[in-house]
Amino acid sequence: MAATRSPGPARRKKKPEPSPARHRSGPEDIRNYKQSLALANKLNKVAPDEDNAVVAGAIVLFAAEVIKRSSSNVREARAYLEGMRGAIDGLLANAFQDAPTDDDSR
Repeated sequence: MAATRSPGPARRKKKPEPSPARHRSGPEDIRNYKQSLALANKLNKVAPDEDNAVVAGAIVLFAAEVIKRSSSNVREARAYLEGMRGAIDGLLANAFQDAPTDDDSR
C-alpha cells in the first residue's frame, strides 16, 4: 500500500505592504501645512519686493539653523533633511502637475 502524503499546514499569504507613495494626511499634517502656509503668506507681506530665490535661500538657512539646534548629531540632522526633501518633492510635484518631468522626455 502506497503511503499518501498529508497536506502540510495551510500557508497564509502575506498582506501587501502599503505603498509609500500614497501618504494619507492626518490632522497634525493638515495643521502643520496650514501653519506653514500662514507663515509663507506673512513672509510675502513682509518682503514682497525681494527676489523669490533670495527668500528661498533665507528659508533654507533658517531651516538649517533650526535643524542644527534640534539635532544632537549629523545622523539626526540628515533624517530631518530627508523628511523635508520628501515634503518639498511633493509640493513641487503638485505645483508643476501640468509640466513634463525629466523622466517623461526619455
